[in-house]
Amino acid sequence: MPGKKRYIVRVDEEGNIKLPLVLLKEMGIDLPAYVSIFREGSSLTLRFRTKRSPLRLGRQIKTQEMEKLIKEALDELVVARWET
Repeated sequence: MPGKKRYIVRVDEEGNIKLPLVLLKEMGIDLPAYVSIFREGSSLTLRFRTKRSPLRLGRQIKTQEMEKLIKEALDELVVARWET
């Protein structure tokens, strides 16, 4: 298959998969990153968020401040899901 690269990775006992760093760099993924995983039968599709959506808050906000707010919100979401 021309143009396609194949990577074989190990799934550890906890279900973790390590993606090759060279692959992520080729895709332009900055780490750390979030990825959505979609399942269709026995196939998984990974979708990385590579572009930032514009956000209008009525004031200027620094990227670091926004990333901190997003991380806190995601952490709260994870905790809320575990508690239910």
